[in-house]
Amino acid sequence: MKFLCVQNLTIRFGGVTALNNVSLEVNEGEVLSVIGPNGAGKTTLFNCISRLYNPDRGKITFQGQDILKLKAHEISRLGIARTFQNIELFTNMTVIENILLGRHIFRRSGLLSQAIFYGKAWREEIGHRRKAEEVIDFLELQVHRNKRIGRLPYGVQKLVELGRALALEPRVLLMDEVSSGMSLEETQDLMIWIKDIQEDLGVTIILVEHNMRLVMGVSDRIAVLDYGKNIAEGQPEEIQSNQEVINAYLGESNAVVRS
Repeated sequence: MKFLCVQNLTIRFGGVTALNNVSLEVNEGEVLSVIGPNGAGKTTLFNCISRLYNPDRGKITFQGQDILKLKAHEISRLGIARTFQNIELFTNMTVIENILLGRHIFRRSGLLSQAIFYGKAWREEIGHRRKAEEVIDFLELQVHRNKRIGRLPYGVQKLVELGRALALEPRVLLMDEVSSGMSLEETQDLMIWIKDIQEDLGVTIILVEHNMRLVMGVSDRIAVLDYGKNIAEGQPEEIQSNQEVINAYLGESNAVVRS
């Protein structure tokens, strides 16, 4: 049984076919990068897995369970978390408050207990804050923990969104253009964090990313989309030398000149 499997996924928006019969298999514990030119369908794929979109055809299974039968809010309970290409944070809340929002699926106390902050709700809150602090330490966000999101640099906001996803204690993490807006130093740190998330936290990662240095540095395998179709899949060194991938990124005429 494959850990996460996408089979023959197709979705159309009007006359545009965003994904055309796309298939993908993800092994437990790996970092799989999905790359391709702008408009290739990468974020659309993520939106289908996280159930923001309903595909027209195809199947997505996680540990044998058909997740297309689930609603979007049920996906996180399976252990699937994600970050977004465009930051989706509460800008008037602090870093730790945003990260604590990722703990919502673990709350078991009732409304009354939470309202008076007593008993089970109090004990839960201690555990949730301890986990949030672990995430802050992991991503080295201590200096920003009590700052409002709207006052932080874009690259730091990206890290906070990653932290909120990690607070869900995911088994699968979908990372959508997480390095955008980061400095070179921040991106280098991100490479280390991705490998730590994989190796130390045991999280399977699916990465959509345009930074090829980052992709080649962290990926176990790479899948390539172009115009909503699979065009290549393999290890980083195989993808680097694949002529069809070079054509998709540079254009056929440029690829010929380069060769």
